[in-house]
Amino acid sequence: MKTVTLSFLILFELFLFQVNAQEILTNTLKHQLKLTSDNSISSAIKSTDGYFYTTGYTYNNSKGGKDIWIAKFSIDGKLIWEQTFGDINNDEGTALIESISGDIAIVGHSINSTSGYTEGVFLKFDVNGKLLAQSSYKISPFIKLYDIKVFDKKTFVISGVRKEMGDDDLNFVVMKVNDKGVKLWQQQLGTKYFTDEAMCLMVTPQQEILAAGYTTNEKKLQQIYLVKLDSYGKIIFDEKLGSESEQNNILAISETPDNKVLLAGYTTLESNGAEDMLVILYDKQKKTITKKSFGKQNSDKLTSIQPYKGGYLAIGTSKSLKEENEYLYVVKLNKELEVEWEKTLVEAQSTIGNDLVTDLDGFSIFGSIKNSDVENALIVSFKDNSSSLSPEDLASLSSKSEYSLFSNVVTEEFDDVTYRGSGDPLKGLNVSKSLDDLKIGNYYALIIGIDKYSGSWTPLKNAVNDAKAIETLLKSKYKFHQFKSLYNETATRENIISALEWLVTNVKPEDNVFIYYSGHGEFKKELNKGYWVPYGATTMSTSNYISNSDIQTFIKGIQSQHTLLVADACFSGDIFRGNTISVPFENSPKYFKKVHSLKSRQAMTSGGIEPVMDGGKDGHSVFAYYLLKALKENNSEMMDASQIYGALKIPVYNNSDQSPDFKPISKSGDEGGQFIFMKK
Repeated sequence: MKTVTLSFLILFELFLFQVNAQEILTNTLKHQLKLTSDNSISSAIKSTDGYFYTTGYTYNNSKGGKDIWIAKFSIDGKLIWEQTFGDINNDEGTALIESISGDIAIVGHSINSTSGYTEGVFLKFDVNGKLLAQSSYKISPFIKLYDIKVFDKKTFVISGVRKEMGDDDLNFVVMKVNDKGVKLWQQQLGTKYFTDEAMCLMVTPQQEILAAGYTTNEKKLQQIYLVKLDSYGKIIFDEKLGSESEQNNILAISETPDNKVLLAGYTTLESNGAEDMLVILYDKQKKTITKKSFGKQNSDKLTSIQPYKGGYLAIGTSKSLKEENEYLYVVKLNKELEVEWEKTLVEAQSTIGNDLVTDLDGFSIFGSIKNSDVENALIVSFKDNSSSLSPEDLASLSSKSEYSLFSNVVTEEFDDVTYRGSGDPLKGLNVSKSLDDLKIGNYYALIIGIDKYSGSWTPLKNAVNDAKAIETLLKSKYKFHQFKSLYNETATRENIISALEWLVTNVKPEDNVFIYYSGHGEFKKELNKGYWVPYGATTMSTSNYISNSDIQTFIKGIQSQHTLLVADACFSGDIFRGNTISVPFENSPKYFKKVHSLKSRQAMTSGGIEPVMDGGKDGHSVFAYYLLKALKENNSEMMDASQIYGALKIPVYNNSDQSPDFKPISKSGDEGGQFIFMKK
């Protein structure tokens, strides 16, 4: 991606904000960024030091097409600096956020001029406009990123959509990246072969991630989709809210001061024929969801919503206000989602509101305005006088105008089914709190380590040492009954497949299986498939390898209670294709009994779809070192796989350039349980 700098003259143009009661709001800033070609603001923030930062797109470049546009403004509209990124195709910045250190992180998407792929883009700037980090996400032929939030001092979470190569499937995607944009984990959800998109997300005070958007079912109808993940990307719940219709989508999410979840977007359910604006309020204490839609005959959509002055402030764009053109719409709702006032900007050919920034005295709206078929970026700020008005005056000034959209209001309230992962995950399941009657079968271990590679593959130094150390530790400290080990010359493709078949034949339903692989891994981008590289594979031909999809088939065929695959190899994260839900960890006999009773088919990998390190600490890879450390230092009678992952993830990440992962293996029979290591 090429970096260019764009200079232009900002011309300020005043216009009238068409309201029926000017006294409620006072215009403090009305700026139109007037250029010779189209430009627009998609997202905006107000930084802690009092500046506006915006991102969006501009056509004002020498090569044609859109460029990602980032700009810094003073609160009175003065341009401080700007940057653009792009090439000859259409690129766009979609969201930005201020990091804890004060830098600005941006996400968007760019079309690669060589491959034609749509790539996700991460950029980070300091307050002076200096580029600090730049990353592109290219594994898929189509990735768009829609939102970004700060997770902690060093990481961000991002939502978007990703196309699965081979089946033309668009997946709901959430990912976590470090402060350089390096992906730490990625979670994909949705209905296979149909479109699902994660349009927005937030981080709760409990360090959980809520992402929202829509999912499409087999009837090609959409439903609101809400997903909750933990800090490692593990699914706590994924739920479809409300009924299906031709269009349902959430474009904004936030948390209220009283810990409710606020969602805004649009729906065609019970509408007047086109999209109606939609607000959903989830009350975690009452366990209820309130849903309200409103609009007129044409397309009406909310794009941003935030808690504001004892209620909620939302903006959007409506085609129902005048001559089917798009115009900006603002509405103030109380806590019960009842309208307090509505305002519109019916001006020029169209006005669009994309984002909203609120403060104690008022708010600012960011978007675009179109005049003479040229679209220009727009910033409008208002002082809110409503708190100084009496209830009678406010009611009088807020009377509905000809531009009101509250003519087709549909309100629905229903019990929550989404947060069933919170509280006691085992409540009501009649699970004994004693381990006395816990029936555990035999433990099988298949250990594979390969150092001796030749031909196209360079030899490794630590793989066999890692595998042998794992085998020795399991034999000395934990209850394992059957071992099969394959090292170097014995770890051929034929022997590995034979060992997997041995497990399929001999393992019984009450037994548990541990598979450890340490060696080379390969990922074929053109096939979108990962592989193990066995001993004797001297060329880069896939006929020499064992594919992750084949390994997944074997794991599905092993009739165990629990199977845990641990892979310390490059590109090992390709084994994950979709996910199931696991019971959240709780250190109690009741928990261990429950997770043992539920089948599990999980994998723990040293990295995602990325290379990983062979060298590391004390003759082991970094991943193997901390895996061994977790198993050695365990003093409990039982330790499950999620605890081991929790112990190794952060030190591996901090001491290498790789990102471990731990998830259920899709479509392999996982029911949400956990593999338990039992001490002798």
